[in-house]
Amino acid sequence: MTLLDIATFSAETTGDISSEALAYAKKAVRLKYATLYDAHNWREAMRLIDDKLLDPTLGGVVFLPYDAEEVIFLSLSYDGQNYVRLTYRERDWIERFAAPAFTLPGNTPWFYRAENLAWPYFNLGRFTFTSSEKSPFSVYISGRDENDYPKSESFILQGTINPDGSTNAASISSVNSYSIVTSLSKGITETPLTISTENPVSSVPILMPPALTELVFTQLVLTPPPIFYSSDGSPLSIYIRTQVKLKPDSLDNDMSVPRISHIWDALISFTTSALYRRLQQVQKAQASEQEAMEHVKAAINVEKNQSEMRQQCVPVIYESNDYLDHGGYATSSNPFG
Repeated sequence: MTLLDIATFSAETTGDISSEALAYAKKAVRLKYATLYDAHNWREAMRLIDDKLLDPTLGGVVFLPYDAEEVIFLSLSYDGQNYVRLTYRERDWIERFAAPAFTLPGNTPWFYRAENLAWPYFNLGRFTFTSSEKSPFSVYISGRDENDYPKSESFILQGTINPDGSTNAASISSVNSYSIVTSLSKGITETPLTISTENPVSSVPILMPPALTELVFTQLVLTPPPIFYSSDGSPLSIYIRTQVKLKPDSLDNDMSVPRISHIWDALISFTTSALYRRLQQVQKAQASEQEAMEHVKAAINVEKNQSEMRQQCVPVIYESNDYLDHGGYATSSNPFG
Protein backbone atom coordinates (compact mmCIF):
# COMPACT_ATOMS: atom_id res chain seq x y z
CA MET A 1 0.00 0.00 0.00
CA THR A 2 1.18 3.50 -0.78
CA LEU A 3 1.04 6.53 1.51
CA LEU A 4 -1.89 7.84 -0.50
CA ASP A 5 -3.75 4.50 -0.26
CA ILE A 6 -3.48 4.42 3.54
CA ALA A 7 -4.44 8.08 3.97
CA THR A 8 -7.38 7.84 1.55
CA PHE A 9 -8.79 4.65 3.09
CA SER A 10 -8.58 6.14 6.59
CA ALA A 11 -10.25 9.39 5.49
CA GLU A 12 -13.04 7.51 3.73
CA THR A 13 -13.61 5.43 6.88
CA THR A 14 -14.29 8.57 8.93
CA GLY A 15 -16.45 10.12 6.20
CA ASP A 16 -14.30 13.24 5.86
CA ILE A 17 -12.57 13.17 2.46
CA SER A 18 -11.69 16.86 2.25
CA SER A 19 -8.23 17.92 1.12
CA GLU A 20 -7.48 19.13 4.66
CA ALA A 21 -8.37 15.73 6.13
CA LEU A 22 -6.26 13.94 3.53
CA ALA A 23 -3.24 16.15 4.26
CA TYR A 24 -3.72 15.57 8.00
CA ALA A 25 -3.95 11.80 7.41
CA LYS A 26 -0.62 11.78 5.53
CA LYS A 27 1.06 13.58 8.42
CA ALA A 28 -0.43 11.05 10.86
CA VAL A 29 0.83 8.14 8.75
CA ARG A 30 4.39 9.51 8.66
CA LEU A 31 4.42 10.24 12.41
CA LYS A 32 3.02 6.88 13.50
CA TYR A 33 5.11 4.95 11.00
CA ALA A 34 8.32 6.40 12.45
CA THR A 35 7.15 5.44 15.95
CA LEU A 36 6.26 1.87 14.98
CA TYR A 37 9.45 1.52 12.97
CA ASP A 38 11.60 2.32 16.02
CA ALA A 39 9.56 0.11 18.36
CA HIS A 40 10.88 -3.20 17.03
CA ASN A 41 13.83 -4.64 15.08
CA TRP A 42 11.76 -5.53 12.02
CA ARG A 43 13.45 -7.95 9.66
CA GLU A 44 12.45 -5.84 6.68
CA ALA A 45 14.43 -2.95 8.21
CA MET A 46 17.73 -4.90 8.20
CA ARG A 47 20.57 -4.72 5.69
CA LEU A 48 23.80 -6.72 5.58
CA ILE A 49 26.93 -4.75 4.66
CA ASP A 50 29.59 -7.22 3.55
CA ASP A 51 33.29 -6.88 2.71
CA LYS A 52 33.48 -3.20 3.70
CA LEU A 53 37.13 -2.17 3.72
CA LEU A 54 38.22 -0.52 6.98
CA ASP A 55 39.83 2.86 6.28
CA PRO A 56 43.27 2.77 7.97
CA THR A 57 43.38 6.58 8.20
CA LEU A 58 40.41 6.67 10.61
CA GLY A 59 42.14 4.83 13.46
CA GLY A 60 39.57 2.10 13.97
CA VAL A 61 36.50 4.27 13.33
CA VAL A 62 33.67 2.85 11.21
CA PHE A 63 30.87 5.06 9.85
CA LEU A 64 27.62 3.41 8.83
CA PRO A 65 25.89 4.58 5.62
CA TYR A 66 23.71 7.66 6.11
CA ASP A 67 20.51 5.58 5.76
CA ALA A 68 21.53 3.21 8.62
CA GLU A 69 21.20 4.04 12.33
CA GLU A 70 21.76 0.92 14.46
CA VAL A 71 24.21 -1.97 14.36
CA ILE A 72 23.05 -5.52 15.08
CA PHE A 73 26.43 -7.22 14.88
CA LEU A 74 29.93 -6.37 13.69
CA SER A 75 32.50 -8.88 12.41
CA LEU A 76 36.14 -8.52 11.38
CA SER A 77 38.27 -10.26 8.73
CA TYR A 78 41.72 -9.92 7.17
CA ASP A 79 40.90 -11.86 3.97
CA GLY A 80 37.25 -10.97 3.32
CA GLN A 81 36.21 -14.64 3.75
CA ASN A 82 36.72 -15.71 7.36
CA TYR A 83 35.11 -13.40 9.90
CA VAL A 84 35.17 -13.25 13.70
CA ARG A 85 32.31 -11.54 15.52
CA LEU A 86 33.32 -8.64 17.77
CA THR A 87 31.91 -7.93 21.23
CA TYR A 88 30.12 -4.67 21.92
CA ARG A 89 31.12 -2.85 25.11
CA GLU A 90 30.20 0.54 26.49
CA ARG A 91 33.10 2.98 26.42
CA ASP A 92 32.98 3.29 30.20
CA TRP A 93 33.46 -0.49 30.59
CA ILE A 94 36.48 -0.42 28.31
CA GLU A 95 38.03 2.38 30.32
CA ARG A 96 37.53 0.58 33.64
CA PHE A 97 38.32 -3.02 32.78
CA ALA A 98 40.36 -3.04 29.58
CA ALA A 99 43.07 -0.48 30.37
CA PRO A 100 45.95 -2.99 29.85
CA ALA A 101 44.76 -3.85 26.31
CA PHE A 102 47.34 -3.09 23.64
CA THR A 103 47.21 -2.79 19.87
CA LEU A 104 49.06 -5.93 18.82
CA PRO A 105 48.96 -7.81 15.52
CA GLY A 106 46.00 -10.19 15.54
CA ASN A 107 44.30 -8.72 18.61
CA THR A 108 40.51 -8.87 18.41
CA PRO A 109 39.12 -5.48 19.45
CA TRP A 110 35.88 -4.52 21.15
CA PHE A 111 33.68 -1.89 19.60
CA TYR A 112 31.51 0.87 21.02
CA ARG A 113 29.19 3.53 19.67
CA ALA A 114 30.47 7.11 19.61
CA GLU A 115 28.67 10.37 18.83
CA ASN A 116 26.72 10.79 15.60
CA LEU A 117 28.41 13.06 13.08
CA ALA A 118 27.20 14.74 9.90
CA TRP A 119 30.23 13.74 7.79
CA PRO A 120 32.06 10.37 7.75
CA TYR A 121 35.65 11.75 7.87
CA PHE A 122 37.82 13.99 10.02
CA ASN A 123 40.03 17.03 9.26
CA LEU A 124 37.90 17.98 6.30
CA GLY A 125 38.90 21.54 5.44
CA ARG A 126 36.41 23.65 3.50
CA PHE A 127 33.16 22.32 2.04
CA THR A 128 31.84 22.93 -1.48
CA PHE A 129 28.12 22.68 -2.25
CA THR A 130 26.92 22.27 -5.85
CA SER A 131 23.29 22.34 -7.03
CA SER A 132 21.22 22.89 -10.18
CA GLU A 133 18.04 23.63 -8.23
CA LYS A 134 15.83 26.26 -9.89
CA SER A 135 14.41 27.64 -6.64
CA PRO A 136 16.63 28.99 -3.84
CA PHE A 137 17.04 26.81 -0.74
CA SER A 138 18.95 26.97 2.53
CA VAL A 139 22.02 24.99 3.57
CA TYR A 140 23.34 24.93 7.16
CA ILE A 141 26.60 23.47 8.47
CA SER A 142 28.12 23.46 11.95
CA GLY A 143 31.05 21.72 13.61
CA ARG A 144 34.49 22.38 15.02
CA ASP A 145 37.71 23.64 13.47
CA GLU A 146 41.26 22.34 13.90
CA ASN A 147 41.52 24.24 17.23
CA ASP A 148 38.30 22.62 18.51
CA TYR A 149 36.39 25.91 18.33
CA PRO A 150 32.73 25.72 17.31
CA LYS A 151 31.96 27.07 13.83
CA SER A 152 28.74 27.36 11.85
CA GLU A 153 27.42 29.08 8.74
CA SER A 154 24.43 29.03 6.41
CA PHE A 155 23.93 29.70 2.71
CA ILE A 156 21.20 30.35 0.16
CA LEU A 157 21.97 28.22 -2.89
CA GLN A 158 20.38 28.20 -6.35
CA GLY A 159 21.39 27.03 -9.82
CA THR A 160 22.08 29.45 -12.67
CA ILE A 161 18.97 29.79 -14.83
CA ASN A 162 19.60 30.28 -18.58
CA PRO A 163 17.37 32.36 -20.93
CA ASP A 164 15.94 29.15 -22.43
CA GLY A 165 14.77 27.99 -18.98
CA SER A 166 17.47 25.35 -18.46
CA THR A 167 19.60 25.40 -15.32
CA ASN A 168 23.36 25.12 -14.89
CA ALA A 169 24.93 23.92 -11.66
CA ALA A 170 26.18 26.58 -9.27
CA SER A 171 28.66 26.10 -6.41
CA ILE A 172 29.45 27.81 -3.14
CA SER A 173 32.21 27.06 -0.62
CA SER A 174 32.19 27.40 3.13
CA VAL A 175 34.12 30.24 4.75
CA ASN A 176 35.35 28.09 7.61
CA SER A 177 37.48 24.95 7.61
CA TYR A 178 36.14 22.06 9.67
CA SER A 179 37.80 19.26 11.59
CA ILE A 180 34.49 17.53 12.34
CA VAL A 181 30.94 18.35 11.26
CA THR A 182 28.13 17.81 13.76
CA SER A 183 25.23 19.15 11.73
CA LEU A 184 24.60 19.48 7.99
CA SER A 185 21.10 20.17 6.73
CA LYS A 186 19.21 21.63 3.80
CA GLY A 187 15.68 22.35 2.65
CA ILE A 188 13.62 19.94 0.56
CA THR A 189 14.61 20.25 -3.10
CA GLU A 190 13.77 18.74 -6.49
CA THR A 191 17.38 17.90 -7.39
CA PRO A 192 20.19 16.34 -5.31
CA LEU A 193 22.83 18.46 -3.59
CA THR A 194 26.46 17.49 -4.28
CA ILE A 195 28.79 18.02 -1.31
CA SER A 196 32.58 17.69 -1.45
CA THR A 197 35.46 18.51 0.91
CA GLU A 198 39.12 19.51 0.59
CA ASN A 199 40.26 16.49 2.60
CA PRO A 200 40.71 13.64 2.18
CA VAL A 201 41.54 14.14 -1.49
CA SER A 202 40.48 10.58 -2.33
CA SER A 203 36.99 10.94 -0.82
CA VAL A 204 34.00 10.70 -3.15
CA PRO A 205 31.48 13.59 -3.08
CA ILE A 206 28.21 12.79 -1.33
CA LEU A 207 24.94 13.30 -3.19
CA MET A 208 22.26 14.41 -0.74
CA PRO A 209 18.87 13.20 -2.06
CA PRO A 210 16.15 15.81 -2.71
CA ALA A 211 13.84 14.66 0.12
CA LEU A 212 16.64 14.26 2.68
CA THR A 213 16.97 17.28 4.94
CA GLU A 214 19.93 16.26 7.15
CA LEU A 215 22.96 13.98 7.14
CA VAL A 216 23.54 11.82 10.23
CA PHE A 217 26.22 9.13 10.30
CA THR A 218 26.41 6.53 13.07
CA GLN A 219 30.00 6.27 14.36
CA LEU A 220 31.43 3.00 15.70
CA VAL A 221 34.92 2.76 17.19
CA LEU A 222 37.03 -0.40 17.31
CA THR A 223 39.41 -0.44 20.26
CA PRO A 224 42.24 -1.23 20.23
CA PRO A 225 42.44 -0.40 16.50
CA PRO A 226 42.99 -3.71 14.68
CA ILE A 227 46.32 -4.51 12.99
CA PHE A 228 46.99 -7.54 10.76
CA TYR A 229 50.30 -8.44 9.08
CA SER A 230 51.15 -11.02 6.44
CA SER A 231 54.11 -13.43 6.77
CA ASP A 232 56.42 -10.99 5.00
CA GLY A 233 55.57 -8.21 7.45
CA SER A 234 53.38 -6.13 5.13
CA PRO A 235 50.06 -4.87 6.57
CA LEU A 236 46.89 -6.67 5.51
CA SER A 237 43.61 -5.06 4.55
CA ILE A 238 40.88 -5.30 7.18
CA TYR A 239 37.30 -6.03 6.21
CA ILE A 240 34.07 -5.39 8.08
CA ARG A 241 30.80 -7.30 7.93
CA THR A 242 27.89 -5.78 9.77
CA GLN A 243 24.14 -6.01 9.91
CA VAL A 244 22.44 -2.65 10.36
CA LYS A 245 18.94 -1.39 10.97
CA LEU A 246 17.98 1.19 8.38
CA LYS A 247 16.45 4.53 9.28
CA PRO A 248 12.70 4.90 8.73
CA ASP A 249 11.83 5.67 5.12
CA SER A 250 10.62 9.25 4.82
CA LEU A 251 7.37 8.57 2.88
CA ASP A 252 7.93 11.91 1.14
CA ASN A 253 5.83 11.04 -1.94
CA ASP A 254 2.19 9.96 -2.30
CA MET A 255 3.43 6.81 -4.05
CA SER A 256 5.91 5.93 -1.28
CA VAL A 257 5.40 2.42 0.12
CA PRO A 258 6.25 1.78 3.81
CA ARG A 259 9.18 -0.61 4.00
CA ILE A 260 7.64 -2.62 6.86
CA SER A 261 4.71 -4.44 5.26
CA HIS A 262 3.49 -6.19 8.43
CA ILE A 263 2.21 -2.96 9.96
CA TRP A 264 0.05 -1.59 7.15
CA ASP A 265 -3.15 -2.61 8.98
CA ALA A 266 -1.87 -0.94 12.14
CA LEU A 267 -1.08 2.24 10.21
CA ILE A 268 -4.62 2.35 8.83
CA SER A 269 -6.12 1.99 12.31
CA PHE A 270 -3.79 4.54 13.92
CA THR A 271 -4.46 7.04 11.12
CA THR A 272 -8.20 6.48 11.40
CA SER A 273 -7.92 7.09 15.15
CA ALA A 274 -6.06 10.36 14.54
CA LEU A 275 -8.76 11.50 12.09
CA TYR A 276 -11.53 10.64 14.56
CA ARG A 277 -9.75 12.70 17.23
CA ARG A 278 -9.56 15.57 14.75
CA LEU A 279 -13.35 15.29 14.43
CA GLN A 280 -13.61 15.10 18.26
CA GLN A 281 -15.14 11.61 18.14
CA VAL A 282 -13.16 10.32 21.09
CA GLN A 283 -14.84 6.93 21.59
CA LYS A 284 -14.34 5.93 17.96
CA ALA A 285 -10.74 7.15 18.17
CA GLN A 286 -10.06 5.00 21.23
CA ALA A 287 -11.63 1.95 19.59
CA SER A 288 -9.48 2.40 16.46
CA GLU A 289 -6.36 2.83 18.59
CA GLN A 290 -7.05 -0.41 20.50
CA GLU A 291 -7.57 -2.16 17.19
CA ALA A 292 -4.23 -0.77 15.97
CA MET A 293 -2.40 -2.10 19.03
CA GLU A 294 -3.78 -5.58 18.32
CA HIS A 295 -2.47 -5.31 14.76
CA VAL A 296 0.98 -4.37 16.10
CA LYS A 297 1.03 -7.38 18.45
CA ALA A 298 0.00 -9.65 15.60
CA ALA A 299 2.75 -8.25 13.37
CA ILE A 300 5.41 -8.88 16.02
CA ASN A 301 4.11 -12.41 16.56
CA VAL A 302 4.31 -13.08 12.82
CA GLU A 303 7.99 -12.16 12.87
CA LYS A 304 8.68 -14.30 15.93
CA ASN A 305 6.86 -17.31 14.48
CA GLN A 306 8.74 -17.06 11.18
CA SER A 307 12.18 -16.75 12.75
CA GLU A 308 14.48 -19.27 14.34
CA MET A 309 14.22 -19.61 18.09
CA ARG A 310 16.38 -21.57 20.49
CA GLN A 311 16.70 -21.63 24.24
CA GLN A 312 20.05 -21.66 25.94
CA CYS A 313 21.55 -21.16 29.37
CA VAL A 314 23.97 -18.24 29.53
CA PRO A 315 26.31 -18.29 32.54
CA VAL A 316 26.90 -15.08 34.45
CA ILE A 317 30.54 -13.95 34.16
CA TYR A 318 31.60 -11.39 36.72
CA GLU A 319 33.87 -8.81 35.15
CA SER A 320 35.17 -7.18 38.33
CA ASN A 321 37.41 -8.83 40.89
CA ASP A 322 35.66 -9.65 44.17
CA TYR A 323 31.93 -9.26 44.35
CA LEU A 324 32.25 -8.57 48.06
CA ASP A 325 34.90 -6.35 49.57
CA HIS A 326 35.42 -8.33 52.80
CA GLY A 327 37.69 -11.34 53.04
CA GLY A 328 36.29 -14.80 53.70
CA TYR A 329 33.36 -14.35 51.32
CA ALA A 330 32.70 -15.54 47.82
CA THR A 331 34.91 -14.03 45.08
CA SER A 332 35.05 -14.37 41.33
CA SER A 333 37.96 -16.79 41.68
CA ASN A 334 36.37 -18.65 44.63
CA PRO A 335 32.58 -18.48 44.15
CA PHE A 336 31.87 -20.79 47.13
CA GLY A 337 33.69 -18.68 49.69
